[in-house]
Parts: sequence; C-alpha cells; structure tokens
Amino acid sequence: MTTSLQRRLESLYGLERRKDKLGLDGTRALLEALGDPHTRFRSVHVAGTNGKGTTCALIERVLREAGYRTGLYTSPHLVDFRERIRVGGRWVDQAWLETALDRIESLPGAQDRTFFEVATALGFLYFAEREVELAVVEVGLGGRLDCTNVLTPEVSVITSIALDHTEILGDTLERIAYEKGGILKPNVPATYPAVRGEARRVLDAIVEEVGLPVCPHAPVGQGEDPNQACARYALMALDSRGVRVPREAFESGPLLARWPGRFERCEGQPRLWWDGAHNPEGIAHLAQQWRARGAESPARVVLAVSRDKDLAAMIAELRAAFGPLRLIATRSHSERAAEPEAIAAEARRQGAEAEAAPDVRAAVERALDQAAGCEVLLTGSLFAIGEAMEAFGGAPGESQ
Repeated sequence: MTTSLQRRLESLYGLERRKDKLGLDGTRALLEALGDPHTRFRSVHVAGTNGKGTTCALIERVLREAGYRTGLYTSPHLVDFRERIRVGGRWVDQAWLETALDRIESLPGAQDRTFFEVATALGFLYFAEREVELAVVEVGLGGRLDCTNVLTPEVSVITSIALDHTEILGDTLERIAYEKGGILKPNVPATYPAVRGEARRVLDAIVEEVGLPVCPHAPVGQGEDPNQACARYALMALDSRGVRVPREAFESGPLLARWPGRFERCEGQPRLWWDGAHNPEGIAHLAQQWRARGAESPARVVLAVSRDKDLAAMIAELRAAFGPLRLIATRSHSERAAEPEAIAAEARRQGAEAEAAPDVRAAVERALDQAAGCEVLLTGSLFAIGEAMEAFGGAPGESQ
C-alpha cells in the first residue's frame, strides 16, 4: 500500500473504538449516499467473541470452491488494510481504494464518519461493483450496533460468547450475548452451536421473540472443532435458502482455507509460533491446539496485550497450560497496548518468570536466543502478530 493511502486511512483510526460513536445511522447515511451497495449482494453475517474470523474464512472458501463469486470482509488487518476486503480471495485493488476514498471524502458530512463506517462502506461498495454473489462479513465489535449490522443476510452466525470488550459491550455474559444477538433478524436463519449456558439462553430467547425459522444449531459435539461446526451449520442453512454447495466443495474447502495469524508457524523462523488469542477463552483454545500437536510447552512465551484485556486471567491460563511459564512481555505499536512492565509485573505476581522488552522484534529475538533451539510462542495481540510477520516473515493471506 502506498504511504499516502496508509496515512489517509490512519487518519480515521482515532475514532475506531469510541463508545459514543457506535450505531448504524452514520453507516446507513454513508451507504445511502453511495447508492446502497449493501443491497446488491447476498451475505453471511458472523459475530462472536472468538473464532469469527476463522469461521468466515472457512465459509468463504467452501463457497468459492462451490463456484460462487465471493466477498470476504474481516478485521483487523495484520500488515495491510487491503486484507480486510477480498473478492475471490484477492485483496481490494489499491487504485480502486484510492478512487473510492476520494468519492467518500467528497460527500457531505464525510469528516464525521468513523474508521469502521468508512471501512465497511468501502467493503460493501467494492463487493457491489465487483458483482459478488455471496459476501461473508465479520462483525467488527459486538453486533447490535456494529456498522455491518445494516445487512439483511441469508444466515446469521454467532461463533462464541465470552467476556471481552466489557467497557463497551457489558461486563456479563448475558449482556454480551444480548449485544451479539442483535444481528439476529426476522426470517433469517441463525446458528450458534458453540454457545452454551446463560449466553445460549439469551440467544434462544431472541430467536423465539423474533420468530426465526428453524435452523440447525445443536451444541457442538465432544471433540468437534467449534469453528468448523459453525461453518458447517451456516452452509447447511444457506442450502435452505437456495445456495447449493456440492459435497466436493464441503470436503475441499476447509482443507484449502487459511486464516493467517491464528495458530501457525512463522514461515521465516520455524521455531516461532504465533496465535492472536486476545482473551482468556482464546488462550485456553490456543493451549488445546498446542497440546494436540504433542509438543512440549514453548520454552518462552512472548505476550503483548491491549489495556482493556483481562490480563490476570490471560496469564493464569498461560500458567495453567505452559507452566512453569517463562514470559517475555512486550507491546505492539497500537496506542491501546499495555506497557510491557505492567504485563511482566502481573506475571511475576502470579509466580511466573517474566521480563520486559520494548517492542515485538526485540522480544521475539530475545525469546529465540533464550530458547536454546526450542520453540517460542507469540500471543495476545493480532497487532503484535502483524508486526512479527513484517519482522520475521509471514504472509497475511492471498494478495493481488
């Protein structure tokens, strides 16, 4: 991406997470000025605390294998903004992005739009102009008031519900379930096979209240991967809406799908693994995946988190999974990043061996040096994963 385009996009980042900016009015006004592009393609809408990006990638890849012209809208990006908007697996065209930004900036009131409103409008406009048949769209934050909730999709998917973004979504599972359940709409099938307990009861109540059609969303079975189950049920629901998916696509799609930054080995440094697990539930799932490899615990864990995360619970999960925990705390360049010394202090308070490093590159290099030929894990922040990709090699997915 050109430096000028990057600067134009970064100028919008400051309004990314302000609670008072949540809502759909700005997005609707912007899309109306652009000719309501979100009404010109069919979609799958995916919310959830963890796993929604992976679930989106699985659904999109199966649909692409089935021969549909697909769009994929996700967040955040790891290295390049263009990762967020893809058609047929390819990033949004840079020249188109420049022209579309010019068009948006010329609209009345454009200066009052947030980063997510503009990003969402760009994604939907690109899908419409590229004549996408089916777009798989990831919710940015929550659901009810998220910019993407202007869609009336073919199926709504909720992957999981856990405590995260509590300062915006609420500090109970029931409240968070209510916010994420806000994507459920009349006459649109819904599926949420991995949601349990009180959160599931909240979603069941919403389904009953709005009178949704019967849709497969039985609980995930023992040992079944939740993301794959969510994708499978979503595709079954699509079939009830006339979207046919051959058996061969069901089988080949998941094998071809890749969602970068989530539990994978660094291409340029094979002793380094990374996973953008950004809350306690994500860390627990990461630990399950690590154990499934049959590998010993990582010799060092590099941890970078945002200030709004439950740091104590995340470190407790890491200690339970990889004890005795040897941790190197660091930070990404994000303005929301927690300071390394604060992370290290909490780890020491819990009895772990911990030190601080000023940035991701320095932390990973130190971890690799100390690991004496053993494996190292970087986790906690997708922003940190993106910086590690730039420093040590790794592809953020398909590009032009």
